Amino acid sequence: MGVATWSGALLDWETELAGLKPWLAPIFRRSELKATAAAFLDGLLSNVSRKTGWQMAEQAGLERPYRMQSLLGRSL
Repeated sequence: MGVATWSGALLDWETELAGLKPWLAPIFRRSELKATAAAFLDGLLSNVSRKTGWQMAEQAGLERPYRMQSLLGRSL
């Protein structure tokens, strides 16, 4: 796969991801959880080498991983 093909595919993923976030939003009752879920999805597709709670939180601009961990562990 050439670079041009790959970068075009990345743009397609970003578009699809942007459409997925509003569709998933009603699952999360609180606005903070919706924002954290959106940041988590962004982090999954980011260039972070390891997708740990700390690194996902840093990618999202958070100081600590607790919001990400709470999202995964007990927010629904």
